[in-house]
Amino acid sequence: MDWKDALLNIVTQPSSRLRFEEPLAKHTYFGIGGEAAAYIEISTVSELAALARFHKQWNVPIAVIGRGSNLLVSDTGFKGIGVRLIGELAKLEVDGDVVSVGAGLSLPRLSKTMSRRGLSGVEFALGIPGSVGGALIMNAGAWGSSFGDVVTNVTVMNDAAEMIELTHAEAKFEYRHSGLDTYFCVTGATLRLEPGDVDTITERMQTFYKQKVETQPFAEENAGCMFKNPPGDSAGRLIDISGLKGYRIGGAEVSTVHGNFILNIDNATAADVLNLVAYIQQQVREKTGISLQTEVKRLGFDTKV
Repeated sequence: MDWKDALLNIVTQPSSRLRFEEPLAKHTYFGIGGEAAAYIEISTVSELAALARFHKQWNVPIAVIGRGSNLLVSDTGFKGIGVRLIGELAKLEVDGDVVSVGAGLSLPRLSKTMSRRGLSGVEFALGIPGSVGGALIMNAGAWGSSFGDVVTNVTVMNDAAEMIELTHAEAKFEYRHSGLDTYFCVTGATLRLEPGDVDTITERMQTFYKQKVETQPFAEENAGCMFKNPPGDSAGRLIDISGLKGYRIGGAEVSTVHGNFILNIDNATAADVLNLVAYIQQQVREKTGISLQTEVKRLGFDTKV
């Protein structure tokens, strides 16, 4: 029996699914990338535990790609298994101001549901198209807020298929980073939000969203902010003053709306994007002396640029 046969035994729930040689371009917001050897949607903790044990036995690369909103996949694809969490791993339970949320839940759904409940703290998340798991690992944020700010505990699964609950401190949240990517999988978190007026919270959420729509590209395929903001500055501003808005390599172009976004405007390849990333880094470094670091995650590449 090879690993593909063994993988077939993991999917036991009707809502879960497994596909081989699956194009990852259709599972990422960038719309770029080759095939994964396998793609699996996991809907229960027991299936995820079986996948962890499978990983330990077969040593096939596994990447939880979530909703693929902050991901660039190699043109040659990923020689492993791409995973998305659904079902009970995308749960949402509210008890007063304490919220239990699964890693597979989308951030827009979390934000809208909390506003209807009169709970404040995740209004900024409406305009972030990713999942809770990705937001935890990246400590995603906007408008001066970060997801880690409202987290009290994080639940992860280790390589031995054991569930572990981490405190806020143990999660090691930093700017656009955490210590959570060292575990096999982040499964969920407990949030503590601030009770407030439904109308006020909803208005704040919609104001954030309106600002995002007006200042960032939405129609074109992209993976969100390409670079981290340097301390005390803005990557978009640095790219703008370097005269790079609208600069294009192949099918990839720097947004004319916001310089920190690279758009797939004409069947861009991952190579196009990385060549453009390298050019931006070079130009910004030459003109400002600042070295920009990428924020978008990469999958299927041997090395990072």
